[in-house]
Amino acid sequence: MLRPGRRATVAPLPNAEAPPRASCRRPATLPIASTVRRGICAVTERTLVLVKPDAVQRQLAGRIMARYEERGLKIVGLKLVHIDRELAERHYAVHKGKPFFEGLVAFITSGPLVALVLEGPDAISLVRTMNGATKPAEAAPGTIRGDLAVEMGQNLVHASDSLDSAATELAIWFGPGELLAYGREIDRWVLSPKG
Repeated sequence: MLRPGRRATVAPLPNAEAPPRASCRRPATLPIASTVRRGICAVTERTLVLVKPDAVQRQLAGRIMARYEERGLKIVGLKLVHIDRELAERHYAVHKGKPFFEGLVAFITSGPLVALVLEGPDAISLVRTMNGATKPAEAAPGTIRGDLAVEMGQNLVHASDSLDSAATELAIWFGPGELLAYGREIDRWVLSPKG
């Protein structure tokens, strides 16, 4: 449970045991928690995913989110939004001044999108692998972009690419109290036992 005044992106994840050794600790400013399962330090991460306007318009949002859930990732934040230019510019701030910046902003503000936060072991790299290469022509079959996208300008999804970008993006898209910490019965069938 989140305490008043704490950002949801840095709150400890539920049932996270204190790691027995320093090598399993992570900075509190990142959207992660460490647990030990079968003597191995497992890192549970949170990552932002945007199901972009093209996916919403093509009625693929449910199918895309189902892929993440079927893989075992947990949705801890979810909203359908039509963002304004200010939010788009904050999200794409790292690209400001590049020739494609205006196109990114125009596209992401062109219609509603689904913003979600996924949680799980190594969620950031797992989601990026599931999404596939940014250029759909280079995306492997079986990935979201490899199966459903044709052009880079309409590549369906965005996902955080590192712990630092996840922390930044989660703070942009979700406010304190908008991310939920909860247990799932299926976790014992998806995750290795603790201890």
